[in-house]
Amino acid sequence: MAAVVAAVALIVKLWALHRDPGNRTILAKAGICLGCGIAVTAGWAPVHSLIDRVSGVANLAKPIEHGSALIAATAIQFLFLHLGDPEKARRLMPRRLVFLGAVLAVMIAMFHAADFPESEPLHFAERYGDMPQVSIYMLAFLLYLGVTVVDILRMSLGYARYAGTRLKIIMGLLSAGAAFGAAFVAHKALFLGLKLADLAPPWPEPVVTQTLVTFSVVLICSSFVLATLWKAVDGVRAWPRRSAMYRDLHALWYLLYQAVPDIVLVTPRRPKRDPWWVFGVEQRLYRRCVEIGDGIQALGPQDAQVRTVASGRAAELGWDQARAAAAGEAAAILVAVRRLEQGRVVRREVEPDLEPQPAKVARVDVEADARRLALISISLSEPLVRETVARFASEPASGERARP
Repeated sequence: MAAVVAAVALIVKLWALHRDPGNRTILAKAGICLGCGIAVTAGWAPVHSLIDRVSGVANLAKPIEHGSALIAATAIQFLFLHLGDPEKARRLMPRRLVFLGAVLAVMIAMFHAADFPESEPLHFAERYGDMPQVSIYMLAFLLYLGVTVVDILRMSLGYARYAGTRLKIIMGLLSAGAAFGAAFVAHKALFLGLKLADLAPPWPEPVVTQTLVTFSVVLICSSFVLATLWKAVDGVRAWPRRSAMYRDLHALWYLLYQAVPDIVLVTPRRPKRDPWWVFGVEQRLYRRCVEIGDGIQALGPQDAQVRTVASGRAAELGWDQARAAAAGEAAAILVAVRRLEQGRVVRREVEPDLEPQPAKVARVDVEADARRLALISISLSEPLVRETVARFASEPASGERARP
């Protein structure tokens, strides 16, 4: 079960990473899922035996399992540090990586020195726990894992005070997974202590270990699946609203596209058509806002007098401030387009922006900008805007009238 959850979470995060390869938060989450998945898969008895049989090295699956667990724990550390302060993460992570490298070196050296006589997928700790090499190996492993888990719990409790409801739930699942990891460390340390003291533990060590590992991995990886599920549900709920805004922008976008075709990065097959069904609407909405902004910039400075007259007439008709301002901008844009068509304005060169990454989209209030531009787009067909354009389109611009 734990391996399945880790695999699903990994697929989800790899898809997100494919769409946004520079996002370090997603990269850390993918590393966590990968590390957890490899750890639980390598620890499964049939896979353990297969690795040993293929490699010819008895119990080679153990350092693979334990090393992957340490990498996953380190990735969780990086995730919390990066969410709290990216600069601090870049400053502190090199030390943790040095610590990780030293621990892995000790584990590999002790594993090589142990020279196990045969593979033991289920009762490794019970059979080899009293060997000095295995004791040092496990001490290094548990030391690093214990320090990392304590660090994760400390950071998660600190960040939870400032997080929203959803983030608190996600961080709570991560913290619960780390708590089961702490229980795993305490259980293993106690078991090895009893083993070295020649005392028989009164509980089945493999069952307890597998239970703690399963709960830890399931909680950690399910938190990432839950975050993606929430985002998908939000996207579905926002689709009607964003699609409506996207369609509302079409009139303004098509007007600017006809005047300045260079604003479009990829020329649509039927630019005149206003689509009713839009896939990937969040990205397309952002792209449309960018293209409209580039088109307005290419037209040059708007005629302030046109904007003032149109917005003033709209206010006299009782329009609210936002609609009146949109009417003024719509009239100024239409006049600028007409003058451009008449050859009385020199078009500015525009190089369309490259396709933005989803992380950049998230950092911009796309919908607020789209709502403002949609009001301008809708205002293009208003009679008062058309009347204002008819009045000013054939007149010289403000700057031209000022010349002697």
